[in-house]
Amino acid sequence: MIAGMAASVPKEQFDVLDFGFDEFAMKRIMRLTGIHKVRCAPPDMTALDYCLDAARHLIDGTGMDKETIDGIVFVTPHPDYVYPGNVGLVQRELRLPKKCIAMDIHHVCTGLIYGMFEADLLVQSGHCHNVLVCCGDTSTHHLNKKDHSLMPLVGDGGAAVLVTAGGQPSKYSFMHDGDGFENLYRPAGGERTPLCPGITDQAVADEAGNWHAPQDEYMNGLNVMQFVMNEMPSLVNDVLDQEGWTIDDVDVFPFHQANAMIVKNLARAIHAPKEKVLLHVDGIGNVGGASLAIALCASAEGRSHQWEKALMCEFGAGMSGVAMTADFSKTCFLPVNLC
Repeated sequence: MIAGMAASVPKEQFDVLDFGFDEFAMKRIMRLTGIHKVRCAPPDMTALDYCLDAARHLIDGTGMDKETIDGIVFVTPHPDYVYPGNVGLVQRELRLPKKCIAMDIHHVCTGLIYGMFEADLLVQSGHCHNVLVCCGDTSTHHLNKKDHSLMPLVGDGGAAVLVTAGGQPSKYSFMHDGDGFENLYRPAGGERTPLCPGITDQAVADEAGNWHAPQDEYMNGLNVMQFVMNEMPSLVNDVLDQEGWTIDDVDVFPFHQANAMIVKNLARAIHAPKEKVLLHVDGIGNVGGASLAIALCASAEGRSHQWEKALMCEFGAGMSGVAMTADFSKTCFLPVNLC
């Protein structure tokens, strides 16, 4: 059961038109993506910081006894240190029990659902009763400031989810296509291509006028869009079949908040009623896996009732895709916090 969910994003908000790109081109991008402003982390803030802030609010808001948390999962492509990962820092900073299962997962856009899946397995195995899942990213630290394909889209932040025993079991459907990993990745910075001043920091312009160095994050937006439209509908249909639901049975569709164009096109492809599809990307930007939690927390505020039948999906770097069902009727959603 997903007992609670919280999210945290930077206080700093930036207008896309202030990035210095061609105004006509930016206005067109803004119309397509639905993103006019993004929240970017300052240099001294990391994914860990935003996830810790979200976790503190989650623990306080749910009244959870920290001593009963016996599992921690942290998902990010950008940990504070090469090793060990962020999970030990969460345990230390929150003063969580030392007798716990702790694991880091290196995932990007599909990170939150992968984290909840792992937490679900830990609970079902009987090894854990209460698992804290953290998922966050500060991708803006790794963008080329002259890349107008990513700068107007990406934001930073983190999320925390509490997975506990009980409730209706979720259903999942996964796919992964490693042949497409170069469509969304950071070429340099790992063991294969280590960072090398004077080499990996040298940017060149592509045919669209976007500048990239090997150490900058890169995206082929058209190929990502094609991947989503080709692969995600079948994953959605798979979990619907597992549950015995129809599209009309679903109360809410929280998708990875890549941008408005992708969310709306995917919703049309699966014939989801547009009033049930969450869209909360403007003013935030694409925060990777945590974007799903940000959309849920922002949309749940002020609701008179919760969603009993939710169908979530995430997609992106990998190329990776996942769909998941959930019962949110007893979930405590905390308002998105500014940190």
